[in-house]
Amino acid sequence: MSTAPVSQPVPERPLPTPTRESQPHWDGMREGRFMLQHCSGCGKVRHYPRPVCPHCFSQESEFKEAGTGGMIHTWTVCHHPFNFFFKAEAPYIVALVDMDAGVRVNAPLRGVKEADVKIGQRVKLGFEPVNKEVTLPFFVAE
Repeated sequence: MSTAPVSQPVPERPLPTPTRESQPHWDGMREGRFMLQHCSGCGKVRHYPRPVCPHCFSQESEFKEAGTGGMIHTWTVCHHPFNFFFKAEAPYIVALVDMDAGVRVNAPLRGVKEADVKIGQRVKLGFEPVNKEVTLPFFVAE
């Protein structure tokens, strides 16, 4: 019987799987642009991208670049990550942000201590390249 330590497999980072509907959003992220889906039927903006408008049921839409600013709607501190990949980062803050473009987005909030986070605080979206195909969002204080 060996007394050598058993190495644990390193968990992989969970990544989104772009779909036909969401690909323009992820392409924009990779280019450092926040692209939102606009319904061609009623003009409403939606996020996360999906094939049918939840307001008028139109299947026609287009993507337009949106601003990256917003205000914190709510936030939480993750002490127990949902995925082992994030264990080394815990505790970390995740914010739900009311974007100036009219949608809500959740993403990690970086560079702000828990005691300094405030509902209504202005933040802006940043872009983290993970690999050649995927860039993920995060927030920082304005």
